[in-house]
Amino acid sequence: MDMNDFLDMEVIDKEGQSIGKVDTVEFNEETGTINKIVIKLDKGIFSRAKETITFDQIKNIKDVVLLNIIVDMDK
Repeated sequence: MDMNDFLDMEVIDKEGQSIGKVDTVEFNEETGTINKIVIKLDKGIFSRAKETITFDQIKNIKDVVLLNIIVDMDK
């Protein structure tokens, strides 16, 4: 999977809530693994809120990014 495949991919938290879309992906250049992703949170059209997720907080990546954590959208 190419980095561009991740950009704008929907992100779902542990409760099944869509929290936003992938904004940035940071890869380990030596291993090709993901270190972390930055999510643009879906908090409204003018929101610039973002959340950084580490690789160990990701459960699965297929058509969407599934997290193994709950993201507090109220902070």
